[in-house]
Amino acid sequence: MSLLWTNHSVLSEQRAERLRLAFAAQLEAAQVKIVQGETVPALRVAIEQTPTQIVFTATVPGEGSTSVVIEEVPRADTGIETAAGNSVRLEKELMWQQGTKILSAVMLAWSTPGEKRLAVLTEDALQIYANGAASWQLEFTKALPGPRQPLRSARGQLMIAEDSNGRVGILLPGRRCEASAADESAVACANLTTDWPSGRLMALPSCGAQTWWLKSDGVDWAREDRLFLRTAGGGKDAAAVAELGVSGPVISISAGEGSGSATVVVRDLSSGNYEVYRVGVACGD
Repeated sequence: MSLLWTNHSVLSEQRAERLRLAFAAQLEAAQVKIVQGETVPALRVAIEQTPTQIVFTATVPGEGSTSVVIEEVPRADTGIETAAGNSVRLEKELMWQQGTKILSAVMLAWSTPGEKRLAVLTEDALQIYANGAASWQLEFTKALPGPRQPLRSARGQLMIAEDSNGRVGILLPGRRCEASAADESAVACANLTTDWPSGRLMALPSCGAQTWWLKSDGVDWAREDRLFLRTAGGGKDAAAVAELGVSGPVISISAGEGSGSATVVVRDLSSGNYEVYRVGVACGD
């Protein structure tokens, strides 16, 4: 049979490859010949992870049926935590939640000391919240110009730049819009096709000169997701230096209050609410 080996865990690709070779050797010793090609049955092995376990799932073809074998190894026994260094970690803080859909959210830099602004993009509007002494208060809502997106497939992403002067960029399918976060002027849009960001580039001087990509690897909208911090330039298969579980699928990842934080929208599977988190990089114990 052929062997299809897939690594979706924090194990490095080099370590996963060594495991594959060892596994193939064991099969050969059991008189199972491993060959390449689509004309032979495929033995599929996937390496996944939970917060405490590394999970190996083998899908074994048979005559008229398929069997699945699952084995778990405690992550503490693999040495992953030590190898990753634990000097860099991800922390999250819930900032906002609501029952209606949120497409994207972003923290806005503000000149007034101690005051924060949060921009929230819904299916049909941009909402600006201010954080006073105790909680977020809605300042104003700006309607998005038509045409309105289909409800089930609505998509959007908020963008800001360091020199944005209080302006927010809004990516919508086939359009790019701009809006002021300082007043109630209308949102202006133009037909334009641009690339959608796949994550957030992060850095924290206290952690050194290293930069990372914060991304979600989730593809299933009906399962809990995880955020992974990977070294910038290492590629999508690079081992994660830190990870963080969330309560549902990640909807969007946008800018935070600085280069060391991001604003992440998650749909909580247990409550159905859309939640906005501040996710930050931290160092040390």
